[in-house]
Amino acid sequence: MQLTQHTDFGLRLLIVLARREGEAVSVPAFAAEQGLSPHHVAKVAQTLVHEGFARSLRGRGGGIALARPADAINVGAVVRALERGMKLADCARCALRADCALSGVLAEALEAFLAVLDRYSLADIARPGAPAFAPWSVAEPAARPCG
Repeated sequence: MQLTQHTDFGLRLLIVLARREGEAVSVPAFAAEQGLSPHHVAKVAQTLVHEGFARSLRGRGGGIALARPADAINVGAVVRALERGMKLADCARCALRADCALSGVLAEALEAFLAVLDRYSLADIARPGAPAFAPWSVAEPAARPCG
């Protein structure tokens, strides 16, 4: 599963905002620090404000800030808001869709993916000093007899 660039930028921006603890962040400054397109980051910031995760601050020292505490922002909710129409495959145009179980399996996998994200708040993922990559492994599927 790969998230869109929009969601990637949104999560990065929220992590920076959480680490600034209520302090506003300039969108152009954030884009420059991250090496991102200021235009794309501005669109992401607009979405975060529209979805209620951030608020826009005008004037000198303005920018964008969290709309509520980081521990009250659920990562799964952010991904759902930024990944509108999320699906793992487009089965609508597939000739096999009438008698194929793949769409159900993929829907179950997507639910499991989002269930993991739902267990974490923005505060959980924004903690400075947290390991960059948690150890993980992909278990081999259980062998199933054929036939």
